[in-house]
Amino acid sequence: MYSTCSRTSISQFNTPEFPILEKQNWLIHLHYIRKDYEACKAIIKEQLQETQGLCEYAIYVQALIFRLEGNIQESLELFQTCAVLSPQSADNLKQVARSLFLLGKHKAAIEVYNEAAKLNQKDWEISHNLGVCYIYLKQFNKVIYRSGDGFH
Repeated sequence: MYSTCSRTSISQFNTPEFPILEKQNWLIHLHYIRKDYEACKAIIKEQLQETQGLCEYAIYVQALIFRLEGNIQESLELFQTCAVLSPQSADNLKQVARSLFLLGKHKAAIEVYNEAAKLNQKDWEISHNLGVCYIYLKQFNKVIYRSGDGFH
């Protein structure tokens, strides 16, 4: 009924143990949504030490906390790290662009929002935020509102 392969002990194969980069994400999320930022930052610090700084979610939440605390430049740098770790993520690019916008770098924000739009063409938030950037630059001719599509 059982094959000989199924009876072979896995320990015989010397399988390496890989760290799970996301093992604390649930706890980071829990503290973040409860606005317990100090506990959240402590867990993030531990998680990043364990993963040699490669846990994208921990970096992302740390960047959100920095931005909430008014540390926009640090937030930008962390969101840029997330974008490098996951280059196909429109959400990471949106956060980079948002931080650039908050720093008053509207032209740079437009460039990043355009990159995000290439990855997710149906995201109304990207279109809206592009429109807001153009308004700040007084380029009103580039702001066209489409019903249901946001600014474009």
